[in-house]
Amino acid sequence: MSQVTAQHIQYKTTNFVTVVGFTTPYLQAEEVIEKVGVELFDLVETKGLTKIILSFNGVRFVSSSMLAQVVKLHKRLAKAKGRLRICCLTPELSEVLRVSQLDKLLEIFPDEASALAKF
Repeated sequence: MSQVTAQHIQYKTTNFVTVVGFTTPYLQAEEVIEKVGVELFDLVETKGLTKIILSFNGVRFVSSSMLAQVVKLHKRLAKAKGRLRICCLTPELSEVLRVSQLDKLLEIFPDEASALAKF
């Protein structure tokens, strides 16, 4: 289980589940979000990873554009017969997902261990 760091994400794969974290606490600049999206989609389309946990540990702010990237990732994984789980949200980020009703679309867990246990 080695950790790989791209420019804006870092990830490790254990037992066929990939846990992805972010290298910046503020996911709001459009050029950063576009690059994050490319890096995330590459995990599915190039590397063939289909069980992904997005850990928002250390992330303080996400823009609506970043949430759109998460939804796109969810759709790409569904198309590839994969699964996306979200974990380690701050109370503020949890509220944003609840208000936007993304908590009904995405599987959200309090921590990485509980997200891993459901795979």
